[in-house]
Amino acid sequence: MELIRNKRIGKVLFIVEGGKHEFNLIKKIFVDILDFTQIEKRRDDVRYYQRNADKHSVIAVINTQTSNIASITEQEYLDMIFEQLIEKYDFDVNHAAIYYLFDRDPKSNTNTEFIVNLIHMLKNAWENDDYMRGGMLLLSYPSIEAYEVSNFLHKSYDLCKKLGTDVKKYINDNANLIAMNKINEDSIVHAALELKGCLEEIGIKINLDNFSETNATIFHFEEEHLKENDTFRLLSMLSCALLDLGILRDG
Repeated sequence: MELIRNKRIGKVLFIVEGGKHEFNLIKKIFVDILDFTQIEKRRDDVRYYQRNADKHSVIAVINTQTSNIASITEQEYLDMIFEQLIEKYDFDVNHAAIYYLFDRDPKSNTNTEFIVNLIHMLKNAWENDDYMRGGMLLLSYPSIEAYEVSNFLHKSYDLCKKLGTDVKKYINDNANLIAMNKINEDSIVHAALELKGCLEEIGIKINLDNFSETNATIFHFEEEHLKENDTFRLLSMLSCALLDLGILRDG
């Protein structure tokens, strides 16, 4: 696995549920390490923030209207944000790769049938069925903090937690090893290898052209684990965006 530092990726949109943590994590990866430009619009702040760097690689990060995954379908709100991105920043959403970054925390996102439907709808970052705007759903089990753990812990997917708060406590208890500010090029590669290792262990292949196949198999595996053990195996799909964009290359 190799990280390609000078890869130009055009425009990329991350639509996230969290009000702070995901913004900081994406900034750490794409601005601090990869030196891309990032535009941010948070739900609790009417202002936009822009960090200027490589104009050929621009990351926009916005919130859905609420933190619940159902807000992905609130198209009127998203269209308003998309229009502002086009008008203020010449960020053409229709020609951007789009990733929806959400947690599978069973306390905050409870409607499994709705999640399964989204998995089958949101399968490609650039284009989906019936001329639907592109968008790939990237879930984390149980929360985005699983990605941070996978940057630093070998076989992080053997760690089992039920809620995002449980993962946060684990990180706090192991702050000497796991911390967002310690993420670097090597740890990003490590996280991708952790994802690859987990999927190989459970017999799942990554299909980035039609990610719904991979996504659905992982989802059902994790749901069965929750049913039998009342926990998820720690796993985040965020590395799939880096693979999809060619920033990570699996050699």
